[in-house]
Amino acid sequence: MTVRPLVVAIVGPTASGKTALSLSISERLPAEIVACDSRTIYRYMDIGTAKPSAAERAHIRHHMLDLVDPDEVYTVAQYKEDGTKAIEDILSRGRLPIVVGGTGFYARALLEGLEIPAVEPQPELRTSLRELADTEGRPALHKKLAELDPVSAARIGVNDVFRIIRAIEVSVVCGRPFSDLARRVPPRYDTLWIGLTAANRSILYEAIRRRYHDQMAQGMLAEVEGLINRFGHSQSVMNTVNYCELATYLDGGMTRAEADQLCVRHNCQLARRQLIWFRANPLINWWCVDEIASDELPEAVLRLIENRRN
Repeated sequence: MTVRPLVVAIVGPTASGKTALSLSISERLPAEIVACDSRTIYRYMDIGTAKPSAAERAHIRHHMLDLVDPDEVYTVAQYKEDGTKAIEDILSRGRLPIVVGGTGFYARALLEGLEIPAVEPQPELRTSLRELADTEGRPALHKKLAELDPVSAARIGVNDVFRIIRAIEVSVVCGRPFSDLARRVPPRYDTLWIGLTAANRSILYEAIRRRYHDQMAQGMLAEVEGLINRFGHSQSVMNTVNYCELATYLDGGMTRAEADQLCVRHNCQLARRQLIWFRANPLINWWCVDEIASDELPEAVLRLIENRRN
């Protein structure tokens, strides 16, 4: 029987402490971090995505960050290919890969054996679909997806234009629903799943509020303005929480107070969606960050890693 190499995955909602835990564990092991986030793959989107700082990245080696510019396309299939290469590189040097992030679809593709069809972008189709969203509204675009692939339409929110277009694109090119094309194969790795959450949800939401205000103090508004000046209202900017709301404020579409309120609200909604996604994985070992001391959590996870190795 072939022994699959061990990979640790730290997942959960935004602002739950995944980065801090991964850094603490990596300091005590020969480990490196593989980001699992559909927004930190973009260059220049740093503050608003809570990307690990330059100091943190200098201290512990990180992979799968800053891969493409905000006006470029990067698919789940590409993430799986590049993420697998990163994991194999880490393993080849005798180190432990720690996959960290809140994008459930990326985690599933990379670690659960989900095969995603590799379909090249179709510029003309994408242009026509964006025009449909602009002229008739996002619900009309979502309705088109529902006609082609009801399963994907139920999974993808009406405002997630990028993912709607991608699902339509794959369905049209392949002549089959996108949801039918994704298939499972035996997982490549023995994954130890660690999930972070909060027993008292209000504590998580307060952490989200604090982080948002910290991000604004760090210059997030200027970051958004710089992105728009350089790349325009790209899909990656306008489909990302914090960036979309602040871009609308900069365009005069709402007040600063309204933008602040929406950023916090949408981050809380994102956290709920992430929890729903990861709760479907029965292999996750869940830890409530409000029920365990911050210095005890890394020790508990390290014990789980040691037990799995033995």
